[in-house]
Amino acid sequence: MNQDNLNTKHTNPMVLPISIVIAGIIIAAAIVLSSNTASRNNNSNTSTKTSNIATPPTNNKDVTVSLGSYPVEGNLKTAKVGIVEYGDFQCPFCKQFANGAGNSIYTNFVKTGQAVFAFRDYPLTNIHPLSSEMAIEGRCFAAQGKFWQYYNKMYTTAQNSNTPSIVSGYARTMGLNMNKYASCVTNKTYELDIQKDIASGNRINIQGTPTIVIGRLKNNKVQGQLILGAYSYSYFANIIKSYL
Repeated sequence: MNQDNLNTKHTNPMVLPISIVIAGIIIAAAIVLSSNTASRNNNSNTSTKTSNIATPPTNNKDVTVSLGSYPVEGNLKTAKVGIVEYGDFQCPFCKQFANGAGNSIYTNFVKTGQAVFAFRDYPLTNIHPLSSEMAIEGRCFAAQGKFWQYYNKMYTTAQNSNTPSIVSGYARTMGLNMNKYASCVTNKTYELDIQKDIASGNRINIQGTPTIVIGRLKNNKVQGQLILGAYSYSYFANIIKSYL
């Protein structure tokens, strides 16, 4: 199964307890490396990564979650399906999902008005030392209307190299007001929103990232299935179609 930090759960807003770490040989067997780094801004339909993973689960947990406070991709007026990713910007499996199944979901369901896609922060700080800062930075990009550009950048670059100074360079290149950005990051202006996302993830007992919730969309809430892992596009597509 392709996910980061199985059996990991936040017990307070930004700190994770000691977790069970899957042996390196199991993780290595679960991953097929790929050079596919297409972003959501690509208009072409991205081919999905294929991974040598165990058979996806057939009995996924039923949950209800809100879309959160980040900007949502898609048309809320026409969409019947909501898709919520609980992710970590330093998580390699989240990157795999974004550049594989995620891109194809965006092209085939979100751009066509059938579904909306939302992101919620779930930084795994005990194994990803940059993840907390990256969540804060994401909020500050969002405050200036650049969240999805940030999302794409984090998942199409070397995640472990995205230090605060590097990300600040991205902000400058994308045309953010740097004084406002620096103040937002320094003061952790949107930390409460991150804590709300973590609390939401804890309520549905998230065990790792990426965790994807797919279900029926009603009143900005998604009622459906919780799926842990970066599975194939066809697996996610079949679940999405079941709610259309």
